Amino acid sequence: MLKSIDILVGLSVVMLVISMAVTLVNQAILNLLASRGRNLRDGLADMLELLGAGITRKDAETIAEKMLSHPIIGGKIWSRLPARLRRIVQTYKYGEIIHREEFIKMLLGLGASHKRVTAALTDLDAKINTEVAADITAELNKLKEEMMINHQLAGDGFKNMINQLRFAKTDDDRKTQYATLNTAISKQTDPYESLIKSLHKNGINDPAATLKNIRLLALEYEKSYPKLANDVHQTNAILQEASSEFLAIIHMNFDQVMDRVSVRFTSTTRVVGFFSAALIAIALQLDTVYVMNHLSMDDSMRSAFVEQAVKLSNDEAAKESALGSKQDANTKKEKEYLVFLSHQGLIYYPTSFEKWREHWNKVSYLGIFLSILLLSLGAPFWYKILGKLLQLRSVLAEKDDQRRNIRQTTQTLGTSSQQKQDYPT
Repeated sequence: MLKSIDILVGLSVVMLVISMAVTLVNQAILNLLASRGRNLRDGLADMLELLGAGITRKDAETIAEKMLSHPIIGGKIWSRLPARLRRIVQTYKYGEIIHREEFIKMLLGLGASHKRVTAALTDLDAKINTEVAADITAELNKLKEEMMINHQLAGDGFKNMINQLRFAKTDDDRKTQYATLNTAISKQTDPYESLIKSLHKNGINDPAATLKNIRLLALEYEKSYPKLANDVHQTNAILQEASSEFLAIIHMNFDQVMDRVSVRFTSTTRVVGFFSAALIAIALQLDTVYVMNHLSMDDSMRSAFVEQAVKLSNDEAAKESALGSKQDANTKKEKEYLVFLSHQGLIYYPTSFEKWREHWNKVSYLGIFLSILLLSLGAPFWYKILGKLLQLRSVLAEKDDQRRNIRQTTQTLGTSSQQKQDYPT
């Protein structure tokens, strides 16, 4: 019985160590695909479609992308990269968390910003087309200020267009440069026209004034009730100043939509996790049948794995990495455990592609498939299994020691009739 437990302990150690490597690959793929941010974008787009008033799916996704790539939500992880490279990787910096109150304020802020940019463009257009050689410095400065506030219009390309318009020598050049600038801005802000219509339809006629009132009232609540949490101040201010069909739709559906986002992300994680497990199992040629056979035949190997299992269970870094409570995995520790498996001959580190291909002749395809299935269960599963097996083993080992002591103890034969029958003289 103890031998069977030791075999399972050894298998659990192998699967736990490899599963931690799978977790690293899984996280890298999910981050590369921006899976959490993309699923959140789809959820916010679903919310925007519920507002109606002609918001198409494409417009909803564009607005959601702009919200999640806002510096406050998405962060500035790529801010030090060159401008061209920053445009390439911008897709991968979506924010992964947004609260309901943030979502409401962001929508109001986007609507307000779009209206201010539109008004500044209208003033500039009127000045250029009604006055010959007019001084448009004030209108350009106002437009530039509003575009800097609106982060998707703050790029170097828009700044260059404004400078070209500022230094245009003739009225015809001004009109040409203005038309180019207006077209470029319209491509970025067209989806917000449907947002403005939706806000108006659902009771928010002036998003700028509504947002301003929310901020001021939240400040008053904080002064009057400093012991209450900040989110309570924000929620009460929004409920009072933005009470409308718009707010009712969001409050009624936000939590349910976010639950579905979590379910979709979990499904994506499982699929990616399976392919990560397959990638690692095939790369290392991890054969579960081979592992079980060697553990069952080699007593010294089982003992080494039991010692390693105790070390793993007491290693806090390994625990944090296995249970996912630590974002930055301890790759040095994991490498040590992988080297241990390699020294035991249970995983194969190929030095060349030819040797790796030749080694497949010694591998069971069924064992590889079983390894993929077992690894896809995840490191948390194997860490818990390992802990339970070690507890069971300690109980069995204690009983086994007691039996061994009884067998090895020298006992004096009694003189009872039963003993005489058993040991005749």
